[in-house]
Amino acid sequence: MKYLYLLKIFLLLINYIKCTTLPNIYNVIGPFPIGEREEIYDTLESYGGIFNIPIGDNTTYPSELGHNSVVGWSRYNWSTPGAFQMEWSSSINWSFYDMPFGWEIYLWYAYVIGDFTATEPSSNYIINCTDIRTFYIQSQSNPTQIYEFSGDFFAYGNGQQIIYLNQGEQYRIYLKMLSSTRVYGTAFSQFTCNLIPIKETISIIETESLVPDIVSGILASKYASITLLNSGEIDLTNGITIGLLENSTSDQLFEIKPILNTSLTNILVGQRFSIPFEISIKDSTISNQLSCPLNLEIQVSINTNEIGSGSGSGSGSGDDSINKLYITSIAFNCTEFTNAFLYTFLDFDQTVQYAMLLSPVNQCGLNENLCNVMVATHGFLGVTRDPSWFAQFQRQENLWTVMPTGRTNCGYDWASSSRLNVFYSVQSLVSSLPGVVDAQKQLYKTDSSKILFIGHSMGGMGCWNLLVRQGDLALGGACASGFPKLSMYISYETSPGFSYIDQTLKALLMVSIEENNVDIISSNLVGLKLMARYGENDTVVNPYHSRRIVRMVAEQSQDENAVIVSEVPNENHYFPGILTDSYMQAYYNSLTSIPPIPKTITISTLNPSGTGPRANILILQLSIPFRLAKIKLTQVYDSNGDLIWYLDTQNVKRFAITKEPIRTDFPSTLIIDNKQQFSVDQYFYPQYHFENTPQQQRSNQKNWTINPDNSTWIQNEKNPSTYGPIRQIFESSIKIVYGTASQNNQTISQAKQAAIYINNFWNNYGRGSVTIFSDQQYIEQLSNQDTSCSENVILIGNSNENLITNKYIIRSDVSFNQDNSFNIGGENGYLFQGDGIGIAFLMPNRCGGNLVLVIAGTDSLGLDNALHSIPQRSGDITGPDFIVTGPDFRGKGYGGIISAGYWDNYYKLSDSNFYISEITN
Repeated sequence: MKYLYLLKIFLLLINYIKCTTLPNIYNVIGPFPIGEREEIYDTLESYGGIFNIPIGDNTTYPSELGHNSVVGWSRYNWSTPGAFQMEWSSSINWSFYDMPFGWEIYLWYAYVIGDFTATEPSSNYIINCTDIRTFYIQSQSNPTQIYEFSGDFFAYGNGQQIIYLNQGEQYRIYLKMLSSTRVYGTAFSQFTCNLIPIKETISIIETESLVPDIVSGILASKYASITLLNSGEIDLTNGITIGLLENSTSDQLFEIKPILNTSLTNILVGQRFSIPFEISIKDSTISNQLSCPLNLEIQVSINTNEIGSGSGSGSGSGDDSINKLYITSIAFNCTEFTNAFLYTFLDFDQTVQYAMLLSPVNQCGLNENLCNVMVATHGFLGVTRDPSWFAQFQRQENLWTVMPTGRTNCGYDWASSSRLNVFYSVQSLVSSLPGVVDAQKQLYKTDSSKILFIGHSMGGMGCWNLLVRQGDLALGGACASGFPKLSMYISYETSPGFSYIDQTLKALLMVSIEENNVDIISSNLVGLKLMARYGENDTVVNPYHSRRIVRMVAEQSQDENAVIVSEVPNENHYFPGILTDSYMQAYYNSLTSIPPIPKTITISTLNPSGTGPRANILILQLSIPFRLAKIKLTQVYDSNGDLIWYLDTQNVKRFAITKEPIRTDFPSTLIIDNKQQFSVDQYFYPQYHFENTPQQQRSNQKNWTINPDNSTWIQNEKNPSTYGPIRQIFESSIKIVYGTASQNNQTISQAKQAAIYINNFWNNYGRGSVTIFSDQQYIEQLSNQDTSCSENVILIGNSNENLITNKYIIRSDVSFNQDNSFNIGGENGYLFQGDGIGIAFLMPNRCGGNLVLVIAGTDSLGLDNALHSIPQRSGDITGPDFIVTGPDFRGKGYGGIISAGYWDNYYKLSDSNFYISEITN
């Protein structure tokens, strides 16, 4: 009876302990205006900051969106805990604002604040907030303990993060709610948060698991990946093991081979990490006999001796070491070769990504021109594997149709990492021919130098973007409902931070994204076969955008018919057949060869890192970085019938002539800037390039020489792999190294958390994954395998705090002092000292082929501000080559920037590309 009584008491206690629930009663302050991609700005910082002002009282704060110029607190009781939505229509007449400003006026932010109690036993919790940009959790017993998290803003499903909550303690959650005009097209916004206690050391993010399709009985490709979250309480520093579940069907059929050395992999607490691996069939006799339903059953093994006790599924032997097994099952999709199918590939950063693929009707690999490629870029929030996108396309006679992801549904507006993703997906197609059995691969051999680019909406902009940068690969383009640049599609001019800065700083910031604008380098489109298509009544991307590109190409071609225009009457943004009807198919069928070079064309670039050759001319380096560079080509035949190229240059330091694409008519002679003559026959890239070596630096008198050295200058000067700006750090494999040299444990902890923060936003926005090391671990890793010349590195902490920063800083024009102040431009250059000052800057690695990004501060606030200046999405403008943030950066945004600019070609301070402010408040 005694034990029965105790059991009843225990059951009563279990029932009494409620699940920890996020709040549904909120205090809301707002709305306040915010600009497009204006990640950092908060007017409440001027009154003490959201963590210090009274919550829910009668205080009001100035706002352009408030009656009598102020907004106050409102209280809401929402039906679903952890969720909320708002559009302010009861207090704001949005149509009144819309008339003078346009839909950028719908951009606002507000704070939504609620309290909750952790009722379950103390443990880690997984928290995930979708459709929210940033949120914080504050301990009410220790208000200085505030944890910041990045939300899953576009609801990708990979925003899981970790927080430890103590049973019985009260917490306050602050959600910085931002609207997104591009998502909703109105002032509406919403969010949903989930909070789940977790006892497992490892959690598998199943929405991120990726395997190839099975196509007509074979694996379409060989790559797969799973994504893990360290949901335990101790870092995993001795690696993990992945394999197939023993005695499972997968174990009988397949073998897997990790691509990374997982024994050297660190996964820190709260870090999401993707593990790529290869799949192969054990028995070659059944390699083309796979069928569905079929799952890939993976087990992840960790050693509890490394992490202490914990719960898991599985067991081991011995008192000192128990293997914990975590199991996931990934379902294969089976389809036929004649249908669209999913194939996987290794992207530029060694993560596994996917694209959808349609095979050609013909076995065109036997043709003289081989099979060619059509690239179709999706619109904003477009899911590449969703039938609503891929099912609209039909197989082409002699073209593979590649539908890349751009890394995620929103990607990077098909710039930067998204643009690289396109070409890695194409190269993977060419090298492996997914879905084709080995015996038939010769029948589908493909030429990746002939691509037809098409796309819709954001993908329409992507179509223009790819064409303007890789025109020599283009069979042609059909860009539907696109726009020439993000800052024209949604104006940046309502950004509150712009009100605090002059045009000099504004220009330097905007230049960091200007290279992604189509219009400024639209001269590269001259001579290409182009179509602009859109609905006459498009209310999402107004026809004005497409018409501007059409006009600019026509003007520069001096041909009013340079672009075919298909303006479809009475249609809106999307309509059936916009890329696939009979009219479009006839156009595609007409594109069979690369067009010839126009008699006159101007090749333009703002950044050689993102621009390939046009008219066989490749600009490698600018005289002044991030200023528009041009080479005007005029083709003339002399009296002997020989072709001569006259080249006039602007702001070009180095350029080259490429052999490909092969032209039926190619010059024998170059005449550069009307005075220097060179033979073309033997001076092709990469063996040779042309360099301007003027006698005087401050002169427009040019002196061109042929340079046979393609290594020394790359080691010492800006080159396409290291040109910047800061966003280029995310265009290669990355490692993050946080400093441990400081004697301050809080400084070390902050640096470590900064590393996790960067990894997780890169994972969320770009499906990236980064190995994180302490500086001491990285030194040990380099001693075993020196990878420093083949990867980008992000260093957290200055040279006093990070051993690697101290080792690499010699390549930079930044130097740190013992008091954590720093100089830019040498010892006698510009000194930055005082509280709350941060810096983020690029420098080359020791080999010159990759980049190093340093993030540091004079103190904790300075490091935090510098960290939040790092661009997370396309369109973020706080990422030149270097940026110095002041203590009021969080409050004033762009107005809190002390200095910014771009290095010269030797990574030194450039007077012509530099800004400094000494008063920001």
